[in-house]
Amino acid sequence: MYMTNEEWKQNNQDYLKESYEETGFTAGGYAVHKLICGGCGRVFYTTIYTKKYCHSYWCGNQANNRRQREYRQMRRQDLVCQCCGEKFTPKRADARYCSNSCRQKVYRKRVTDAASTQNEHIVFRTVSRSVENQVPPPGT
Repeated sequence: MYMTNEEWKQNNQDYLKESYEETGFTAGGYAVHKLICGGCGRVFYTTIYTKKYCHSYWCGNQANNRRQREYRQMRRQDLVCQCCGEKFTPKRADARYCSNSCRQKVYRKRVTDAASTQNEHIVFRTVSRSVENQVPPPGT
């Protein structure tokens, strides 16, 4: 059965550790490096100096998730509520209001304003028609 380089290194950590402690090289002449995994924090031995994780998929995903979470928290700053002006820390990137009540207040105001401006032209039209249809008083 074919074994990948990754699988060999995982299965032969004892051999790599012994080589590192004795000479720093494997029997094949490759330098052995002692590293700390960026995902789980375990110490592991490898011949690849650019390697960062002991299990490339699992630990790499864990480290990436941690970095992304820290980056999102860093970007998440205190905002000012657009309704009441109170400072708050948002739980979502697109948050604009400090609470559901403020969000609802703004929504109701927006809907009411839209409805009132929607009917303004109807009121104006009715008034202008009534002015046009007025019969002038006799004698003018």
